[in-house]
Amino acid sequence: MRILIIGASGFIGHYLLRRLRYNSDHEVTNTYNSRAPQDIDQSWYRLEITDHQRLNQVFLQARPDVVVLLAAIADVGTAERAPERATEVNVDGAAQVARLCTRYHARLVFLSSEYVFSGDRGNYQEDDAPKPNSHYGRTKWQAELAVAREASQWSIVRTSVVYGWPLIGRQNLAAMIINRLKNNETYNGDTNTYRTPIYVEHLTEGIMRLVADYHPGICHLAGADWMNMYQFAGSVAEVFKLDGSLVTPFQALAGVPPKTDSVEELEQDFKLDMLGLDCTQTSHRTGIRAFSVVAGLQEMLA
Repeated sequence: MRILIIGASGFIGHYLLRRLRYNSDHEVTNTYNSRAPQDIDQSWYRLEITDHQRLNQVFLQARPDVVVLLAAIADVGTAERAPERATEVNVDGAAQVARLCTRYHARLVFLSSEYVFSGDRGNYQEDDAPKPNSHYGRTKWQAELAVAREASQWSIVRTSVVYGWPLIGRQNLAAMIINRLKNNETYNGDTNTYRTPIYVEHLTEGIMRLVADYHPGICHLAGADWMNMYQFAGSVAEVFKLDGSLVTPFQALAGVPPKTDSVEELEQDFKLDMLGLDCTQTSHRTGIRAFSVVAGLQEMLA
């Protein structure tokens, strides 16, 4: 099988590529943009996803059976600060990849996000109606619509907070918590922010399954535990046998002087940020398991 990974030099791409390289039956082509990978060779192409001519050239070279689209502006703050650029990359880029998949008869696996939902209750199911409240979330929802419209064969993968050992020179939530606690520094765990954290190896295992077997439609690949970030940090401390007393509960906006006396606006400021994904339907349909945070952290420790 010929596989093209667009955005393979990032955190998730690194782990997915490592899995794919274990299978000699796959011919894998990869792209990167601003950060060249350490193991760069003839299988890598530099690609700015909004360069349609270059994108078409990569498709012609790779002749993929399956395309995995990971490239995106994935930082919520960056998307808010540069909304036009985020839309260009996340929406227009995804739409063009989907069109080329149809033109070259390739199947598309597209990585989306829990941010397509509003965050008012959490544990969203695959068939819940998206209602994003951030520009990043809106771009991912618009990209999902473009993929479904333009690609003839597609799978959309929504995921949550992804953790694991980061690439050299980069940072990751679990690793950051571990480093702080090892250095006897406190970590403020946000009690208002709820997610379903997933270990990167579990996510890439699920993506591999979707590459190997076609499961059309929307899939949720996330962890089995819906928890706030204070609870997550506590789990990290427990599994890695670090001092859990250094993990302190923290409300993200606590201590910030109120901007208004309005009760309604104050309630909005301290509203719980409840995202996270329910993976039950995906598990029943594909056989892909959702693992607990402790299971993921134990694998990370090992």
